[in-house]
Amino acid sequence: MCKTLSVAVLVLFLVVCASFAPAQGISEVYWVNYFSTASDTKAPGYPDTAVRIINPGEQGTPLSAHEGSVCADIYVFDANQEMSECCSCNITANGLLTFSVNYDLNGNPLTGWPAPSTGVIKIVSDNQANCDPTSPVPTTTLRAWGTHLQSPGGEYFSTTEAEFEPALLQQDELSFLGQACAFVQYLGSGKGVCSCPEQAN
Repeated sequence: MCKTLSVAVLVLFLVVCASFAPAQGISEVYWVNYFSTASDTKAPGYPDTAVRIINPGEQGTPLSAHEGSVCADIYVFDANQEMSECCSCNITANGLLTFSVNYDLNGNPLTGWPAPSTGVIKIVSDNQANCDPTSPVPTTTLRAWGTHLQSPGGEYFSTTEAEFEPALLQQDELSFLGQACAFVQYLGSGKGVCSCPEQAN
């Protein structure tokens, strides 16, 4: 009786502990942020917002055979959690890419104009040999920041900047991002593909 009770308590303990186990996923490869007021930025005098991505050189130097290149796989979602654009942009070691949210990341949505005014931007740091947002191969390295327009008084705007937040990349999410991007690019016939700016030298 005592032995049976002890086994039952041990099993219960293991189940409870398992429920509090940390989520499994890949770290240092997946970054998230939001955008807002994007579709309004085409109005005269209304500033654009930006996303800046850097390659800190963890995968090699500018003098190495592949120049330490890493791809930024970018996935843009609207406020209804639907992917509107995706693309992959190569960044060499110590390089910087600066995206216009209004034109590069939100100017060619799958559903056409008007573009979504708010949403989420996700970045997967992708192996340089791949550079395919429909089939990402995560590798550690990239860092990113995004600017946001604030209007506390309702009349004048100020710009703030926030670093993209890291998130654990689960296998289900990785598969979803690739499949959704393939779906968007297939349906879009040119729509739903974001643009890569020139790398700053």
